[in-house]
Amino acid sequence: MNKPTKIFLVVILTLGASAGSVDAKASIVFKNCTELRKVFPKGVAKSAKAAGATGAKVNSKVYLENIKSDGDKDGIACEK
Repeated sequence: MNKPTKIFLVVILTLGASAGSVDAKASIVFKNCTELRKVFPKGVAKSAKAAGATGAKVNSKVYLENIKSDGDKDGIACEK
């Protein structure tokens, strides 16, 4: 393997590890809606269909971990 190929592989592997780290951190349980809205100001939705035009961020992992905060069961936790 030549040097440019090794460098390319290191960069790709590093970027892959970074993306995995961000995804793992994005999936957390919030204590309440006040805390969730610090990260997702308009709430978090389980799907684009549920979010519609509300402006809620779509993140199904975070939604499922905070489903208790979806009081009206519309697929958006802590919407404003």
